[in-house]
Amino acid sequence: MQRRTWGITGAVVGVVAVAGVAIGTALAAAPPDPSPTHSTAVAAPAPSPSATRVLAAVPPAPSSAALAALPLAFHDAVIPQLLDGDHAHPRAEWTIATPRSPLVALYAAPAATARPVATLSSTVSTVNLPAATAVWGRSPGVDGGMILVSTPARNRTPGDGGDATAPSATFAWARARDFTLAATDRMVRVDVAASTVSIVTKAGAVTATEPARLGTPDDPTPSATATYVEASYVDTRVAYTHGNPIILTGAHSSRIPSYGGNAALTAMHFYPDPTGSSHGCVRISAAMTRTLAALPVGTAIQFT
Repeated sequence: MQRRTWGITGAVVGVVAVAGVAIGTALAAAPPDPSPTHSTAVAAPAPSPSATRVLAAVPPAPSSAALAALPLAFHDAVIPQLLDGDHAHPRAEWTIATPRSPLVALYAAPAATARPVATLSSTVSTVNLPAATAVWGRSPGVDGGMILVSTPARNRTPGDGGDATAPSATFAWARARDFTLAATDRMVRVDVAASTVSIVTKAGAVTATEPARLGTPDDPTPSATATYVEASYVDTRVAYTHGNPIILTGAHSSRIPSYGGNAALTAMHFYPDPTGSSHGCVRISAAMTRTLAALPVGTAIQFT
């Protein structure tokens, strides 16, 4: 697995431009989740005898050697076979999926004949924290069928000689039995037009909300994007966060291919200057960083 640092796209844009700080490998653990009841483990549904004859099959489990030979879907990867929102049509399932093995196969279609195109790791690269992802669709089949999940990789690169239409986030299908599935009743919503960040429930209630400082037209915050909380952690070397949690999302900049020499990922983090704009990151209060960090990794995020 390639190990590199992240450059979060959160530099200030004002009278004086301040360069972003790459996220390194020596990261402290994120604060513990004070509300563990936000997600509850549930078993993948077993097909009933009467329905078995109409359910589709799922792909067979690849061998360990086959998994190892596939490209890893991590933050710096560009894997053309991964799906974007135009093809995946994500719909919130209010479910978090945690890989059951070190590598899980990803597919471009929910079909028994589909061949794996990439893998998803059970560990978030660089920070070495347990990984989980959000579920955005379900397909029938034995052992729970297949699920549509977020990935941290791209399927093409924007700007600087890349594809101007490159999406900020990607998805892939995976076998439900390869994950532990947990129901959740929380989602993060970033309203780019209103410049707000909120936590909403499945019933539609808003449990926390506040204004956010977002990107500029040249370096915009992703919009019309479904993704997930990839990691929450503290890095005291990123001085402007003042020791508050950094909530890393699976969404990339929609305009620039890299930042600080690494993937231009979008993060939600504290910034001491209450004015100005970011390079696409979501700047929030210290209190909101702690509120968001209390959500389980894999919680769905919608940039509207």
